[in-house]
Amino acid sequence: MQVEETYQDFDTTKVVCTSKELPCSLQASLEKIAQKEGYLKYKILSRSISTEGGNYMAKLYEVDIKGKTPIGEKETNIFIKHSIPEFNLADVSEIYCRELFFYNEVSKVFTGLEDEAKIPVDERYRSAKSYYESNSEAIILQNLAKDGFTTVFRMDVMPLRFAELSIQQLAKFHTLSLVMERKRPEFFAKKIKNLKQIMQFEEKNLDFCKRMFDTSVAILETETKKKLNDNYSQLLEKYKKYISGDGTKFKCLCHGDYRMNNILMKMKEGEITEVIPVDYQIILYGSPMADFVYFIYGATDREFRKNHLDHLKDLYYATMKNYLKYFEMDVNETYPRKLFEDNFHECTDFGLLSLLFLGPFFFADENEVPDLSKDDLSTHTVSVDLKFKDRLQEVVQEMIENDKL
Repeated sequence: MQVEETYQDFDTTKVVCTSKELPCSLQASLEKIAQKEGYLKYKILSRSISTEGGNYMAKLYEVDIKGKTPIGEKETNIFIKHSIPEFNLADVSEIYCRELFFYNEVSKVFTGLEDEAKIPVDERYRSAKSYYESNSEAIILQNLAKDGFTTVFRMDVMPLRFAELSIQQLAKFHTLSLVMERKRPEFFAKKIKNLKQIMQFEEKNLDFCKRMFDTSVAILETETKKKLNDNYSQLLEKYKKYISGDGTKFKCLCHGDYRMNNILMKMKEGEITEVIPVDYQIILYGSPMADFVYFIYGATDREFRKNHLDHLKDLYYATMKNYLKYFEMDVNETYPRKLFEDNFHECTDFGLLSLLFLGPFFFADENEVPDLSKDDLSTHTVSVDLKFKDRLQEVVQEMIENDKL
């Protein structure tokens, strides 16, 4: 079966705000950035942008600073995620502090470790440049869209090349965590092992989980629907275990939301050549295979998994093995293949659980994407795209055949 691949460019053509209409805190941050970038005279152009359901926890802006510096004309392109304080499923300030922690501290440790190991630049883990003017209300980053980066449409089956490059980046992210534990033990013990899941399962969140679950099972066949409904309590407990980082005993720093829409890609002559993961808002200490399974099952169909899952598992493990060599660490001692396979098998049903409890959110019809500044997610009804039914039914059947359901 041929899959039509759709690539999504953010709609930034319409100017809908000026710098004066930006929140005051953002205006002040941009002024500081302009000064640090050496501008003598400049103007700030800003646009609010939409990702058509790709981001639920932020208002997004593109900002261009244009003007004169002592050495000539210059332009600085910036991307801003500004918090939606009304988001009611988690503490927004904690979410943004978590991402700040990644860019201001974790990424610096990663870079330091890579410098010490003399890893070639093109072999390193990729992340966007961040600005220190970021805070608990806004994450301010290099605008990668200006460098040709875009996303795959959130409901498509991901292209194989995209999957390969993304899996390699994920393996490097997990590897750097393992290296950090070995070579920066105090930092790791104090700041990584204490990273717990941000979402608390209080009444409102439990209502949200039940509403998403009901939306998912409603589109399934009667027999399957009954089986899932009868096991709701057990499925919810398993889901809570996975997203809390307790999927396996083997743990490291995890992305926590490693899905297709949180990975930017660049194309050259029709080929995907580069990917950069973004959105570190819910990083946590947990199971690396939960990241892997969540990524795979959120953006593939059964045919893709039949053809490519084993290859992607091998690629992940080979990438970790080769990356560990830079740090004089042996993958057979750090993460033996049998343990890797056991962990993957343990976490496979997270592929189903993530679709049951989050799928309607990610497959929301483009006309039904919730507005988190207005909608109460614990009561909001989501209309899902037709693609979701086929994807979910395939995963259910796969789990039944593998004795996971």
